[in-house]
Amino acid sequence: MLAVRSSMQERRQRAEQAWRDAGQCALECAAEPSATRAEAFHRCSGTARAAAELSLELPEHGRQQLELQAALGELVSALDSGNEQRLASAIDRSSHAGSALGWRVVHTGLH
Repeated sequence: MLAVRSSMQERRQRAEQAWRDAGQCALECAAEPSATRAEAFHRCSGTARAAAELSLELPEHGRQQLELQAALGELVSALDSGNEQRLASAIDRSSHAGSALGWRVVHTGLH
């Protein structure tokens, strides 16, 4: 029983860290100079995609997990499109979805 609980906790921690990494990367992309932004968007898209995949492994299966998966999918799509307005919206949605799971929200302000 303890091994199962530990495994579930590890999966949740990996998913949370990947979510946090994706959010931070997206924020950094938004701040990139336009000359290097396309490369940064591509890099961060992979980070967000990995977070979306890890969110599928969360032990809880409810509305909050589905919202997190959708929000991370939107983040990937926004990064792939290179649209800054979509990216800002996706960062905000992802932050709220993680917060609903009790995760500490990454800074969502774009400068």
